Amino acid sequence: MHVNAVAPPLLHLYPYYLLVLVSVVLFLEHHRRSRGATGPRNHLPQSNPVLGNLVAFLRNGHRFLDWTADLLAAAPASTMQVHGPLGGLGYCGVDTSNPDIIDHIVRANFPNYVKGARIRAAFADLLGDGLFLANGRLWTLQRKLASYSFSSRLLRRFSSRVLRNHIHRRLVPFISAAADSGEAVDLQDVLRRFTFDNICSVAFGVDDDGSSALLDDHRHGAFFAAFDDAVDISFGRMLHPTTLGWKVMKLLDVGSERRLRRAIAVVDEYVTATLESKQQRQSENSEDEPDLLSRFTAAMEEEETSELGRMFASPEAKCRFLRDTVVTFVLAGKDTTSSALTWLFWFLAANPRCERRVYEEVTSLPLAPSREAEADVDRLADDDVESEDAYGEVKGMHYLHAAITETMRLYPPVPMVSRVAAHDDVLPDGTVVRAGWFADYSAYAMGRSARVWGDDCRAFRPERWLDGRGRFVAAQAARYPVFHAGPRACLGKEMSYLQMKVVAAAVVRRFAVEVLAVPAGSMDMAPEHEMAVTLKMKGGLRVRFKNRARAA
Repeated sequence: MHVNAVAPPLLHLYPYYLLVLVSVVLFLEHHRRSRGATGPRNHLPQSNPVLGNLVAFLRNGHRFLDWTADLLAAAPASTMQVHGPLGGLGYCGVDTSNPDIIDHIVRANFPNYVKGARIRAAFADLLGDGLFLANGRLWTLQRKLASYSFSSRLLRRFSSRVLRNHIHRRLVPFISAAADSGEAVDLQDVLRRFTFDNICSVAFGVDDDGSSALLDDHRHGAFFAAFDDAVDISFGRMLHPTTLGWKVMKLLDVGSERRLRRAIAVVDEYVTATLESKQQRQSENSEDEPDLLSRFTAAMEEEETSELGRMFASPEAKCRFLRDTVVTFVLAGKDTTSSALTWLFWFLAANPRCERRVYEEVTSLPLAPSREAEADVDRLADDDVESEDAYGEVKGMHYLHAAITETMRLYPPVPMVSRVAAHDDVLPDGTVVRAGWFADYSAYAMGRSARVWGDDCRAFRPERWLDGRGRFVAAQAARYPVFHAGPRACLGKEMSYLQMKVVAAAVVRRFAVEVLAVPAGSMDMAPEHEMAVTLKMKGGLRVRFKNRARAA
């Protein structure tokens, strides 16, 4: 059969279809320009009137963070507008690495910039009503509950005890065994499992050597794989030009959406077991010190006085919300700290001078009176030493603190943060933002901004954080938004620094870390990173440990 038999009528209409399409595009472009006429023209790099930034995105998607950093560096005010095809259909917004504009978004005009429908839709199946996706009163209530735990002296003492137990019963023996055997290990994977054990202990009260993710890969392997898959697919939803594509796949239960459904089922099974175990321990020992999950559970049970409990009235809704709480804090604690530590150990291996300074600092601390052969950092393992004293001493490691901070300046665990404008706004540099537009800020691009950090912005130099006496000096939050800023600033910042410093000190003091292979092929060039929610090292970090005491 010849298609020409039915084609002519459609071909005759083709010019009209084309005319209509061109008219719609011109109208949308005129409408977009006219709406922006109330303020200065927004900076629109690599933009096509019809396709927007789509072609440039497809061309540079494999190096998205570096591409964005280059564009923001070239932008007059380190801010640019981004829009999709047909005058912004599908998505439109701004991206920035300007500290003044970041401060405006996260603090000065905080109520106007919320977690929008695009972000919530992408992650709702995984995170539900947890703190990361909440807005308004639900966010306020969760934030208040979580702040009691993260800001209390009780949590700091508890985290110290968790760290000293996990380091000396899990991490150090694991690395010692690898050093003795000469076996190469993926340090990034080791650190991810270790920090997962930490967050389970601190946030959920799970502290059983038999359930250690670091020591027992069999029990946790399926959960780790499913959780990572669920996070990656949820993040991938945000890269679609519209939500229609992945929503159709979800409706048909095909492709990545089927994988997501199956991964979330594994996550839910694991979390349900965690919640049941938590309830059983509480019934057996009601005198346990309160952890984050205990506080949320107690708030849900206060039916008459708890506003949060009234929001989730049924038993099923309460269980679902507690499930969302567990998943949210696993996401917050599992990969962020381990990502920063992985990049830190790579930078120390690539900069022997810095590694030597860290080693000298952690071995020059005052000796514990009961164990003269051990350095002060090991006091975290001694039951007869107050954890608050050890906590204060670890805080005194200024060069290590600077090295960790410098690492996160260049490789922030969360490289970009996205908000959505609830109402029209004008940013401090005159950039117009319309209601419904996304407003992103890039900590990754800011770390590579010469306007913010000087001409040596791409160099690893911990000394930039030290004053003339060698003491650490912090930067303003909007200039260093690694832990975010304003009302949504990271609650776990202090605990994260404590965890990273104690882990790094314990490892550096005992072991030399030899990087075996880097994807870039040279220690002069940093390894590639994954395009994901957290800035993980692509392919992991293969290393070999050498015991310093035996080498001496």
